[in-house]
Amino acid sequence: MDAAFTAEQDEIRRTLRELLTKRSGPDEVKAAVRTAAGYDRELWAQLSEQLGLPGLALPDAYGGVGCGLAELAVACEETGRALLPSPLLATAGLAAPLITALGTPAQRDELLPRIANGALTCALAVPGGSLAPALALSGDNASGEWAGGGRAGGVQAKPGDAGTWLLYGEAGQVLDGHSAGLLLVAAHTGGFARSRTLLFLVRGDAAGLSRTRQTALDETRPQARIELRDCAAPRLGAGAGGGGLFYTTYASRRNTCCRLSGV
Repeated sequence: MDAAFTAEQDEIRRTLRELLTKRSGPDEVKAAVRTAAGYDRELWAQLSEQLGLPGLALPDAYGGVGCGLAELAVACEETGRALLPSPLLATAGLAAPLITALGTPAQRDELLPRIANGALTCALAVPGGSLAPALALSGDNASGEWAGGGRAGGVQAKPGDAGTWLLYGEAGQVLDGHSAGLLLVAAHTGGFARSRTLLFLVRGDAAGLSRTRQTALDETRPQARIELRDCAAPRLGAGAGGGGLFYTTYASRRNTCCRLSGV
């Protein structure tokens, strides 16, 4: 097996490094993390439009570049090298693969093109400190206990009207959760005895959603506390998917990207 980088991967690294050398120096990073979004929106738009950064690993059918995990990992490594505050990891590394794998055709058609062009940023909301277990980076996640719920707190979901669900609870330490336009919220359904974990799509302006930016040791990785009070949200996907069992497969595809990015 040839483990060397391809010419295309080297070009992604070179181009990104040159741009970030000009646009993401120490002063620029300090200014970006102190904005309301926690990153430079103008630079994010440039990275999206000129380099297709958030759509690197998305299929071209959805406006993505059509590359794979290796190219996304290279991009994450370079943005980490420059300490670039951006929604790249939360959006392209965590949320987009879930929408691609679990979303209905209508959900993919609506969301993925907006992610690919940088117009929509996302965050994966699981209870504080549970991201690594959720991604199976620190053990088996098939039980779904990483999502809290029941006696462990977290977020609960109950059926609402017109195919939506009502979410109630909270999750802390959500990467880019304060600014994301879309939250993928892991919630328990069915009560404590027979519960299962599903994922729900919560708009950033949804009624019943409260978001508070938390103080973080690393200001380039802003985190938020997400509180939901009977917040109406559709489920991601349909049928039997969306639970913890999927994450074992999901993690095997994303581990490299997450490790390079320091999750």
